[in-house]
Amino acid sequence: MLVRLQSRAPLSLDEVARSRRDGPMKSFVVRVALLAALSPAPALAAQVSAAADPPAAPPAIAFEHVHVVPMAQPAAKPSTKNEEGGGETGQRLLRDQTVIVREGRIAELGPASAVRVPEGAQRIDGAGRYLAPGLADMHVHTWDAGELALFVAYGVTTVRNMFGSPIQLMWRAQIEEGKLFGPRLYTAGPIVDGEPPVWPGSAVLVSAEEADALVLGQKQAGYDFLKAYARLERDPYDALVAAGKKHGLRVVGHVPDAVGIERALFAGQSTIEHLTGYVAASQTEDSPFLGRVGLLDEQQAWDSVDPEKLDELVLATRDAGAWNCPTLVVLQKWVQGEEAERLMQRPEMRFVAPMTRSFWSPKNNYLSKMPEDVLAEIRAADVHRKRLVGALHAAGARILLGTDMGNPFVVPGVAVHEELENLVDAGLSPYEALRAATSGAAECMGAGAEWGSVAVGSSADLVLLEADPLEDVRNARRIAGVMLRGRWHTAEELAQKLEALAAR
Repeated sequence: MLVRLQSRAPLSLDEVARSRRDGPMKSFVVRVALLAALSPAPALAAQVSAAADPPAAPPAIAFEHVHVVPMAQPAAKPSTKNEEGGGETGQRLLRDQTVIVREGRIAELGPASAVRVPEGAQRIDGAGRYLAPGLADMHVHTWDAGELALFVAYGVTTVRNMFGSPIQLMWRAQIEEGKLFGPRLYTAGPIVDGEPPVWPGSAVLVSAEEADALVLGQKQAGYDFLKAYARLERDPYDALVAAGKKHGLRVVGHVPDAVGIERALFAGQSTIEHLTGYVAASQTEDSPFLGRVGLLDEQQAWDSVDPEKLDELVLATRDAGAWNCPTLVVLQKWVQGEEAERLMQRPEMRFVAPMTRSFWSPKNNYLSKMPEDVLAEIRAADVHRKRLVGALHAAGARILLGTDMGNPFVVPGVAVHEELENLVDAGLSPYEALRAATSGAAECMGAGAEWGSVAVGSSADLVLLEADPLEDVRNARRIAGVMLRGRWHTAEELAQKLEALAAR
């Protein structure tokens, strides 16, 4: 079976461009993951143990007199006098509620005047505050156990890891067992690419006949989905999707160059990362970029987009039921010089792992090797990417929030709030942006009844806010505390965890 680890020479500028947004980190992190998987690390185990949740918990926890942002599936209009609607989006807010949590789940939710707080319950004052579902970052590359706590401190209770190895499987098990403090973790296995692969550690698939064994191997290892990448050819790609359907693993990821967005949508690719494929497939017939749009060409290629072709692709995306995870924030961070130094001095950078900070250093990271005018053009295309996100959303196509965390200056948790603002700038309402990071994300993962909303029976992954996030999405940053799997962590306790990260 042609699935093997790859090693390559340093990347050329063209290869960096072809990789789109999330690749450059991988050549660094795959080595970390392989070393961790091949040789158990006592220091890591000690760190994991020290970060675990405390063993004791009260029999119940009550959020009293709190305004609830349910983020359940959209409803057309409010149904009770205690519910405020937001028009066609189904935006709503339940005022003056009491929410009871038992054994990690929401047990009761209703008007504070009607819900009795159980004897012995821990009482949390919610007056003037807002209780919302924990956020989800649907595109991350996490390779350090400390990053998991950093996510939670910023209200992120679920992540979707997009390049996996045995170390993420280990973390997922430890999180589920309560031995590691971190968000719910979904993970891909090694990305599936053609020959030669863009990144070391990839699973190489060049023959359609070998797709079934590859997929079965990743399923048996415990990975949650399959990530396709840029150099897959058409027949292997089609076979990968078919084998994924057979074994119950969806295909997500980049749109391979040889496949194109139309074929990927027809095949049933579940999520499209970074808006790959749209610009290339909508070029005019006389475009100089017809058939060859790379990241370095994107800004100029937007000038050659046929609006009718792009509109057809937007509608095809809606009709296919595919989700887009735009990750707008990552390319906004493609900077050098003084701007890069300024980002390195941001207060939250203290909590980022030293090895990651070294990789992000403006003198060391891959951006330092790229011409400034190229980076400026890539950033300038942000306006076009936001318009595409707005068009997809307006047409009814589904949007996820992801950050491509792991790339330079994309800080775990912090970047989620930056991306919420990006989605609002792209035309989503605060409610719709939050849905992309809560109930929409859960729906995408087939877990809408499990997490992503404040509803009876749902997992108690919650964030308590000091102000209304539906009024201003920036209020999602104003965190009074986070509940993770039914355990309550005040803002002060979360700050202590962050200080422990800074001191390690």
